[in-house]
Amino acid sequence: MNNKLFMFLCVTPVAAMAFQVGAWVGGPGQYPQPTQENVQAFQDLQGTHIDLISYFALFDMNDWNATEEFADVAKNNGSTLVVTWMANGYNAQDLVNGKADSYIRDYAKGVKGYGEEIWLRPLHEANGDWYDWGVGKAGAGNTDANVAEAFRHIVKIFRDENVKNVKWVWTTNASNSGKGSTLTGNYPGDEYVDYISIDGYNWGTCQSWSSWQTFSQVFKKAYDALAKINKPLFIAEISSSERGGNKAEWITDMFEHFATDFSRVFAVMWFSQSKEANEGDWALNTSQAAVDAWKAGVAKMQSAPPQSSSSNANSSSAASSSSSSRDISNGGSSSFGVGSSSSQSASIENARRAGQWKLNFSNGKLHIQVASTVKASVLQLDYQGRILWQSSVQTFTAGEHMLDIPEANTQSIYRLSMQQ
Repeated sequence: MNNKLFMFLCVTPVAAMAFQVGAWVGGPGQYPQPTQENVQAFQDLQGTHIDLISYFALFDMNDWNATEEFADVAKNNGSTLVVTWMANGYNAQDLVNGKADSYIRDYAKGVKGYGEEIWLRPLHEANGDWYDWGVGKAGAGNTDANVAEAFRHIVKIFRDENVKNVKWVWTTNASNSGKGSTLTGNYPGDEYVDYISIDGYNWGTCQSWSSWQTFSQVFKKAYDALAKINKPLFIAEISSSERGGNKAEWITDMFEHFATDFSRVFAVMWFSQSKEANEGDWALNTSQAAVDAWKAGVAKMQSAPPQSSSSNANSSSAASSSSSSRDISNGGSSSFGVGSSSSQSASIENARRAGQWKLNFSNGKLHIQVASTVKASVLQLDYQGRILWQSSVQTFTAGEHMLDIPEANTQSIYRLSMQQ
């Protein structure tokens, strides 16, 4: 396979990500599933491909064999399955003490055997009071500390089984509920997380306790808190009621924020299912106006180039410490032909920027030459902006350095992420 290697240099703590669209696709029945029919129905509704397909799996009830059916749906559709992995029946200390280890290990073996990339988000919304692992759940004995340790415990089991095809997603709810809950206190640490995400809903007036909230009112506090974490960020669950306001305008406003002060968001997953009257009319197609607003917003975001987090300096304290981006765009001298990716044996023209550094790729190694000492990591991304690999942050003294780069079977982007 002949591939092109695009090399970028940028000063930014988080890589730019191509915008992706996902959904819980709903469907008929008491417990709808992302069947191929439901996936296609949603794609027909929005008029474009769905990148991320949401699926909910319950500990002990849904083993890997149950999940694999829907993983196949995602694979056959050219999408990624995002599994919200719910430890119903277990509090955080139960998980730390190994009470679910047998189930988790069997699931890990199944994921490993499957081979395709799966995103897993265990212990989501732990800053609430409605799940057994929730810090805010009275009497459950959960704390930020043992929830974080439970997350790490799950990841360690997968690592013990040498599972390489999982992306770990840590999720906070957009607001805290219950005593002791915090937006980011149960974060398990960068070593255990690939992506971070937020769940949030505009309940409108469908509840006695709820009122209409704008997109920013729902998400701003959580976004600002998570933007301090050096990981790609997306919204894993989102929807708005039709009751109490204009849902179509709410969706339009949401996409405006994605293009401006919420630019760290690289994906949005709509929860498209209307539930019983006492919850919410979450489906996308509760009105044609809402559908049209969604389609227009998706088209706008997908036609825009990926944005680096440095463009978010006004709203993200994580980005505010970095200087402006220095990019070499993928055109002209920065686009290089490379031989077969299986051999990783090729040379490319050096990319230079103001004489401060240059890059050369040959025999599976990235040669980095810098004029002065810098602190940086190297990221390898696919053409959609998904992170395939990331080196540790290290100090490069003036001179030339070499890094071993993993073999890639797809087009790759390499980004030098420099820290200050």
